[in-house]
Amino acid sequence: MTQSLSSIQRWIQLYFVVQAVGLGLWWLALFLQPDWIELFQPAHWPRDVLRSFALPDGLILMVGSLLVAASIQWQKAWSTQAIWSVAIASWYPTLYCIASSCLTGQAWIASALMVTMSGLSLALATIHGGSGEQTASFRVVHMRFVAAFLWTSIQIVIFWGTFLWVLPMGLLELERALGGTTFSHAGQKIGATILFASASCLGLSSSIAMNRFGLGTPLPTAAASQLVVAGPYAWIRNPMACAGILQGIAVAWWNGSPIVLLYALLGGVCWHFLVRPVEESDLEQRFGQDYTEYRRRVGL
Repeated sequence: MTQSLSSIQRWIQLYFVVQAVGLGLWWLALFLQPDWIELFQPAHWPRDVLRSFALPDGLILMVGSLLVAASIQWQKAWSTQAIWSVAIASWYPTLYCIASSCLTGQAWIASALMVTMSGLSLALATIHGGSGEQTASFRVVHMRFVAAFLWTSIQIVIFWGTFLWVLPMGLLELERALGGTTFSHAGQKIGATILFASASCLGLSSSIAMNRFGLGTPLPTAAASQLVVAGPYAWIRNPMACAGILQGIAVAWWNGSPIVLLYALLGGVCWHFLVRPVEESDLEQRFGQDYTEYRRRVGL
């Protein structure tokens, strides 16, 4: 008898259905409203350049996403390969968009959208494979310090590049397209630089503490095997999350952007109410009384 899908599998399935439908509606809108193409590609490019991506998007990403959803529903053995194939394939147009934005200084909205889609696809491909109701995204590892440090360094480049560069640039471009206003004041750049540097030092030192004392990485799919209570963790329970939020605020401050500031604050709200409870539940389950005592001692 076929087992019922876990809640994790259903969320993954729903995402890929939404991804396929969303892509289809986006392309339909671009063909029905050709003027919207100017929002998603450099101004001097002919409109047919972007339209040429419709065929590979349709065949590989849209159809592929629907196949992923179907393979999960039918619990096919090849569902993992299907998810990874779509996730990896999505990074080709994503890197193309980022490269064109870097070269032209335009079309950051497209780059931000593609990074979001590809990042979510890759994250779900990593999570996929859990059994039952267990949170598949938490997988404990036991690494040597050097391996954990190198793996964490790669994570930092990817996460900082995505959340502190590509996505804010897309929001800034959208803000300008909507006629939004920015703010400025004396000492703005200096203050933003100091805040960003301070938050970055907090994030980096927290990562190193995770590598050294936890023998793992900040990534839930390569979580530390030991409870970390040293370094910044001795006085704050979630230093990396706080550092990331402060970095986002610093980026908004530097650019004088209300929409990027809202993005940073909403990120903090989402982390606090959606991510933090899951992380703390996992830590309590794995470390029991040790984590309970640590949480009582370090309240923040």
